[in-house]
Amino acid sequence: MTEIKSVVNAKEFQRALEKMLKAAPKKSRLAFLQETHICFAGDACTLTCTDLELWCQVVIPAQGGQCSFILNDSRKLLSVCKYFSGDMEFSYQEDDPPETFPSKEDLDGSLTLRCGNRELHQRVSTAGLFPVMPALEPEHIYTVDPTSLSKRFERIKYALSNNASRPCDQCVQFFDNRIGAVDGYRLALSRDDSLCVDEPFFIPPTAMKLLPAFEGEECQLSVGGCHAVFDNGSIRVIARVPNGGGLNFDSAIPKEYTEEHTVDITDFADSLRYLDQFIFNRDREAVRLDGGVLSIKNVKGEYSSKLKLAEPPKIVIGFKAYYMLDGLKQFQAKKLDTVTMQMSAPNAPIVLTDQEDLALVLPYHLKKAA
Repeated sequence: MTEIKSVVNAKEFQRALEKMLKAAPKKSRLAFLQETHICFAGDACTLTCTDLELWCQVVIPAQGGQCSFILNDSRKLLSVCKYFSGDMEFSYQEDDPPETFPSKEDLDGSLTLRCGNRELHQRVSTAGLFPVMPALEPEHIYTVDPTSLSKRFERIKYALSNNASRPCDQCVQFFDNRIGAVDGYRLALSRDDSLCVDEPFFIPPTAMKLLPAFEGEECQLSVGGCHAVFDNGSIRVIARVPNGGGLNFDSAIPKEYTEEHTVDITDFADSLRYLDQFIFNRDREAVRLDGGVLSIKNVKGEYSSKLKLAEPPKIVIGFKAYYMLDGLKQFQAKKLDTVTMQMSAPNAPIVLTDQEDLALVLPYHLKKAA
């Protein structure tokens, strides 16, 4: 058996492995998808994880020979990496080819890790089991600030749909200088002129959640065909994106309003949380906004809270408390004190906006309240 040795920095490897495993499923019928593919080549060690829809790859410096394999129990290795520091040596030995056709259980090598006075030995799987990364044909390339984009995503993700029959609505939609999320009952938008796209496209939330892996370093977003790629040279995130059209957000947002009020976000949110204590069926009990007073009435009693408003609204309207709370949290995340609330009719959507972000909540027919 041939022994191949390579060396990496233990802490760099630990950080890379931690990023990778966020893209690997914790459970899969294909056991190797739960693991990390390791490839030593030249002066680099490349770690890759995938669930076949999402890929994450990190490259760190390395020295030594060339080899590749699939770890077994990658998460256990991550947990013990905290005991390693300095140079970590990988010593890989490939098994001799079996005389008979190998079974599914056959593994093709052994790995020894040495770091300081600590050492471990494990079997590893053949790299040939690992799926090939998809070929990429970018049609558009944009420069992205991953920290800013991640914060925008975190603010609007509450409005993403969980309806698998509408895959586009399960993703974040990028269009002009906005990103948006919609689930049919509420809608959330975030505007930023630093990223303006040529054509609309969709990116799944699983990929957006990996943006912190770039640790604030500027990256390129490439979009084309069936994939979108975030890449800064050492970290790459590839996501399969759905085809087809999503919602035309501008058609869903009212163009004219009859009332506009500046609301204190904390006051509005605290009033809704107070009323929420008395709501027994959150999907069938509406909060009523009438003359600046929020109230609910059900078989248990009547409860109300008066908002701090310069003028009471003339429109009487109902809505689900937790939907409005989610919309308010979008602006609380920006550390704002107030937000503009726009209304046009009892049966028209309620809009919260600060001119950059927007949250839309559909009204709930008050006659359905208990």
